[in-house]
Amino acid sequence: MRVSALALLVLALGVRPALADAKAQAILERAIANEKQLGELDKALAELDALIAKAPQNAEAHYARGWVLSHQGKDEPAVIAYDRAFALDKTLADAAYNAGVVLARLGRAKDAADHFDRALIANPKLVDAAYNAGQSYYDQKKFAKAAERWRAASIMAPDDFQIAKKLVQVYVALGDDAKAAKARDTVYMLWRSAKDPAISKLRSYVYDQFEIDRFRVYAYEAFDVSGDLAYVYQFTVTEKDKVVGSVNLETSAASREQGVPYLLGMDKAGSHTSLGVTWNRLPDYRTLKAEATKAIKARF
Repeated sequence: MRVSALALLVLALGVRPALADAKAQAILERAIANEKQLGELDKALAELDALIAKAPQNAEAHYARGWVLSHQGKDEPAVIAYDRAFALDKTLADAAYNAGVVLARLGRAKDAADHFDRALIANPKLVDAAYNAGQSYYDQKKFAKAAERWRAASIMAPDDFQIAKKLVQVYVALGDDAKAAKARDTVYMLWRSAKDPAISKLRSYVYDQFEIDRFRVYAYEAFDVSGDLAYVYQFTVTEKDKVVGSVNLETSAASREQGVPYLLGMDKAGSHTSLGVTWNRLPDYRTLKAEATKAIKARF
């Protein structure tokens, strides 16, 4: 339903089932259907340019032009075309939304958030715009705004697992333990009741993410910690999107028998190391994160 990591464009007219201009609609539908065929996007662009030359105020033609340009990899001109479409027709939420997707792909999180918010004003029920606005604000570390957008998205789609996960992360970032705990309960409920195997088969989810020096750390919380050995939390350390190791809160049958059910371990360079930090009971996340941070700073 939604743009994964803000990397892909929507391929169809999600919230606007038909463009008002029949010619623009026909050109766009043909471009979508024949996108992979050599020369089809160039042909569509030429036809749209001719249509706009005759009717410069044709918002739908500018929208279709933005779609074609974006699928040709011409991102900046695509944004200009989408912006022109939206300026001409403030109800054309897809134009603002797709421009936001392109801008996010370009790494322009602030501009992307502005465009997703414009799409929401045009169509307050556009859940994908709320979701992606939240992500754009989160990427800017504007956590309060991210929480607002993700809360709005959760109201529109209360059973959406991805939105529920994001609410956990943003409340953790805000330091709001009560709301984080409530959002976490929702994540577990949706996981247990999931009919989608892609969700029900998950063994963990990202509870938190943060930066330490040159590293980005993803804190995964396990759904199921039964068995002889389990990682309750795994702080996966990445550098330039490459995993370089992890610091883990571990529990095992042996450690439980020894009266220290929780201990800190590390996986790095193909080997596992115990870090000598133990707890008699499950530590609160703040305490755990502080210890994991110290270990990452010292050993990575």
